[in-house]
Amino acid sequence: MTKLRDWVRTSPRLALLKLYPGVGGGLFATLVALVVISPLLSLTFTLASGRLIGSIPEAVRGGWDSSGGARMTTALTVLGIAFVLQYAAEGLREVLQWVAARRIDRRLKARVLDATLSPSGVAHLEDPEILDKIAITRAEGTGITPGIAAGGMVQVAVNRLAVVPPAILLGTFRWWLPLVVGGALIWMRKVMRAHLMMTISAMIDQTSTLRRSLYFVDLALQPTAAKEMRIFGLGGWLADRYRMHYLSVLKVVWSKRASGQRRLVPPILACGVANAIGYLTIVGAGVDGRITVARLVILLSSMGGMRMILAIGNEDVNLEKGVAILPTIFEVEQLMAERREAIDGTLPSTGLPATAVRFEGVCFHYPRSEHEVYAGLDLEIRAGESLAVVGVNGAGKTTLVKLLARLHDPTAGRITVDGTDLRDLDPDEWQRRVAAIFQDFTKYEVSVADNVGFGALELAGDRDALVDAAEQAGATEIIDGLGKGWDTILSRRFTDGTDLSGGQWQRIALARALLAVHNGAGILVLDEPTANLDVRAEAEIYDRFLELTKGVTTVVISHRFSTVRRADRIVVLDGGQVVEDGTHDDLLAAGGHYARMFQLQAARFTDETELEAISG
Repeated sequence: MTKLRDWVRTSPRLALLKLYPGVGGGLFATLVALVVISPLLSLTFTLASGRLIGSIPEAVRGGWDSSGGARMTTALTVLGIAFVLQYAAEGLREVLQWVAARRIDRRLKARVLDATLSPSGVAHLEDPEILDKIAITRAEGTGITPGIAAGGMVQVAVNRLAVVPPAILLGTFRWWLPLVVGGALIWMRKVMRAHLMMTISAMIDQTSTLRRSLYFVDLALQPTAAKEMRIFGLGGWLADRYRMHYLSVLKVVWSKRASGQRRLVPPILACGVANAIGYLTIVGAGVDGRITVARLVILLSSMGGMRMILAIGNEDVNLEKGVAILPTIFEVEQLMAERREAIDGTLPSTGLPATAVRFEGVCFHYPRSEHEVYAGLDLEIRAGESLAVVGVNGAGKTTLVKLLARLHDPTAGRITVDGTDLRDLDPDEWQRRVAAIFQDFTKYEVSVADNVGFGALELAGDRDALVDAAEQAGATEIIDGLGKGWDTILSRRFTDGTDLSGGQWQRIALARALLAVHNGAGILVLDEPTANLDVRAEAEIYDRFLELTKGVTTVVISHRFSTVRRADRIVVLDGGQVVEDGTHDDLLAAGGHYARMFQLQAARFTDETELEAISG
């Protein structure tokens, strides 16, 4: 692997070639054989063509039965066989190239996916620089993958080898002729390739803007955004934004192209002069009778064959674009490996926390951001108690959950679990100890059983455990009302699938978290767990939580005091600090932040039952 990474840095094409044997020994060997045989068939076709034309005069004079007729018949036969073999070999090669390309892309995509999923945290997925690199590996904007480049490499190899027979044939006529013509064409190709690489690099450098433009395309095609787009008339705005960002990328590419076109003039003139010398020399020899008609045809055909040096078709473009992606794939793998090594705790998490989780002088800011979410946060989460976290938007409530679940590590300070630094615990094992529902929890477009079962894959096949979790979350009635019950696909994009309301989705998500608790999770985190439910339904669910999760450390984030007032303890976050800490009654009596927020929210309710729910 290290050697392959070195090759990527020094020669991406060699690294791409090294990937080929992995597609299968038989497939690789067949492709090599087809590449090698291609110039031999081309040489045979050229010689047979010359011999056929050269034998025509004698065959016309002597008829089919003459020696000239026999030579023409032989030449025609060889020409026909060479043509059929060339056609068959080309067709087989294209099919095998496609198969190899698919296999290479599948392997590389799997490697990038494995690398991206391997870090226990999510910092890399919230880092714009890394997201740009991942976008490059997915060939966003160009669609040219390393697999397509690998297919192009085969065709390019065929094109390059096709120059060998013409060069040899011209060399037998005048030794200097292939050097003069070939040298001019190679110069021309070098300048054209440099021009092509410059435009490809310009496109890659604009990945961030390109990713932004594609966001508007994706947004236009998402069912979730379709309603607002039409209600607010955003279709034209989205199209304009896509064009604006995409054109800004193309303008950079066009500018690079324009600046490089002047460099093409000298090699173009050189190629013109070299070809003129070659054709005049050959035709002059033919006119003077120094070479036969057959050889004249062969040499003229060889001059045309030399132009394959200059051929830069789709396969050349695909090769350059796809190869340019390969170093980024290895860079992403290396970056992800470094992140895995940075999260290297090994201590077990079984039974934790037994006493408390403590945030000790914790500072934190997100990747590529200078804004400090926390600047010396101190907080104790006692084992077995229910803790509510409140604060204005942007106070860092959700960030607290990410740090607790070790999706991020503090930039300073530490988090301890029963006195042990969280960074010393095995991250994967610790995350199994945390059952969390975030504000933006995932709505999986799979069956209800899978949606709940993802909370604990060990119990995913235990229908009794799933039903129990659903009953505790109040989701049984919802599931029973679906067409296929637990087997219903929760998406209208699939046959017989359906979608749920926001409140129904949250009950399914709650069931998922409760299944994790049943499987041994020691901390239950609910980040705005019931925001889509009315006050009474929320109060009812949370009352049941307190009963069901006794002995489980519960952290609840909510804007509704019908939820937080029932917690054993409430903390108020403001300015990256805990500014208040106590029970509901204590904080009301203190008359601080919590009391003011509570009074503002209570004033909004006029229904007697709702007021009772929030006031207790």
